[in-house]
Amino acid sequence: MNWGTITASTIACVLAILLLFSCFQYNILNSEYMSLYNRYHDLKSKYEGLREDYQKAVSKLKTISEENAGLRENYTRLIESYEKLRLQYDDVESRYEDLKEKYSNLVSKYSEINVSLPKIKKGLEEISDRILTPSDRIPDMLKQASPAMVKDIVYRELELRAETPPEIKAKKVLEWIMLNLHYSDDDFHQYLIDNRLESYQDFLSLPNETLVRGGGDCEDLAVLVYTMLKAVLKKGEQIYIVQITGRGLRHVGVIYELEDKFMILDPAGGYVTDAKISLEMSVKRGLKAYKIWLNPLAIRREGKKFLMESGFAKLIYMKPSSVEEGEAYKFLEADDAVTLWLNYWREEMIHPSISMVANDTFVKTFTSTQEFLDWMEKS
Repeated sequence: MNWGTITASTIACVLAILLLFSCFQYNILNSEYMSLYNRYHDLKSKYEGLREDYQKAVSKLKTISEENAGLRENYTRLIESYEKLRLQYDDVESRYEDLKEKYSNLVSKYSEINVSLPKIKKGLEEISDRILTPSDRIPDMLKQASPAMVKDIVYRELELRAETPPEIKAKKVLEWIMLNLHYSDDDFHQYLIDNRLESYQDFLSLPNETLVRGGGDCEDLAVLVYTMLKAVLKKGEQIYIVQITGRGLRHVGVIYELEDKFMILDPAGGYVTDAKISLEMSVKRGLKAYKIWLNPLAIRREGKKFLMESGFAKLIYMKPSSVEEGEAYKFLEADDAVTLWLNYWREEMIHPSISMVANDTFVKTFTSTQEFLDWMEKS
């Protein structure tokens, strides 16, 4: 065998070995390739899955982002609403504290009212007795008409006593009324009747109330005269409240009795025994002097005091020419005294007649003046 053959054989062997090694390497590489290929497909499948998941996540993220933007907007609105509610809450809390305090005050006042309500109700019921006073309640009203204020005027200012002549007592009392008080209509007063609260412009004032007001209407002034004279009555003297009516109108005066003779004192009417009491003023105009007669009760006390102290006016008794001035405070027979008084009121009333007489012990009503005169004669 030659060298060439050996060389060829060697090369062939080397190539065979290289081929076998290459086949072995190929198988190894092929196996690794297949493994990598399979892993690639697995990874690709996972990638596709992840990509799909990513797309879904992106879509969800977008949705969440939009929802988040909406939530942020809602949150902002809620913050604003919360601030408004907080301010409203603070205001409500403040108002609640105020209401709580007011409620406490109301509870306190309610308790006070509960205590005072019976007294108020009783007072309103008592007022109802003095509004359009029922005749049977007049004696009770007159029993209350004896305040210290009246006695102070009668005893100290007028210096009257029981032994003072009746004519002087009547004159001083009536003139004091005319010069110190004025005629005043009643105010509207609330009163309770059948558990209803109503109001009416008629009220029987007690003497102290009339004095504090500085005046009153006919029954107020009559009750004051009654009380002042009653404080200085002596044996043989009586005093009464008397009422006349005529076609819906009524008027109240006082009857002063002395041993079956009578004097009628009518302060609101400015009347005593057929004499009208007036405030006479002298006025000069150029060379002529004029006289003016005023109703004393139409002028306030201060005005009357100024006019009289300045010499501009004086109190006079205007009587019919047939009657002497000195007879103004004369006691007359019942028929004469009543007739003169009713005649005095005929210009104001249609067919006036005596309808009631009372004092603090009794009250009597009449349908006619004659019935009154008959009763006076019998009693």
